[in-house]
Amino acid sequence: MELDLEQAFEEPVDLSHAFELPLERLGRPELLSLGPVRFTGRLEKTEPGFLLQGRLTFDAKVTCARCLVEVPVARAVDVSWTFAPLHERPSHEELELKSADLDIVWYEELSFPFEPYIEEQLQLELPAKPLCGDGCRGLCPVCGADRNVTSCECAEPADERWTALKALRTPLS
Repeated sequence: MELDLEQAFEEPVDLSHAFELPLERLGRPELLSLGPVRFTGRLEKTEPGFLLQGRLTFDAKVTCARCLVEVPVARAVDVSWTFAPLHERPSHEELELKSADLDIVWYEELSFPFEPYIEEQLQLELPAKPLCGDGCRGLCPVCGADRNVTSCECAEPADERWTALKALRTPLS
């Protein structure tokens, strides 16, 4: 989808689009499936550029980082972008970075691909380390049993990093 800022010169424009993003492009191995990423919003002229506010919704399935079970993820978040013309950008000499400046997207052309902005928001909304629940006990490192479903009698593997220190330890008398 091309975002055409010129449409909003005279009056605000309502936008709606469903994005089909390929899983491979997102580079998230824990992401099993992703439904359409839907955006609805309103683009309006402001000073010095344009403001786009809207809502992003999607459904996905990810794997739990501990037990590898499939976990559904559903999000509906408010998003906002401020677009300003590049020629309005302060020069490096007079640039004092403020938090509001971080939200500005500087543009040269009035029409540009909108999908990268949706993809960026999607990356921010996907969980970094998805869990099926806060109390997930994960998989047994010895036999691979799901500790949430069954208990196993495996002994915890020894931590080989401490072997050298054990040799230095003298028994207390």
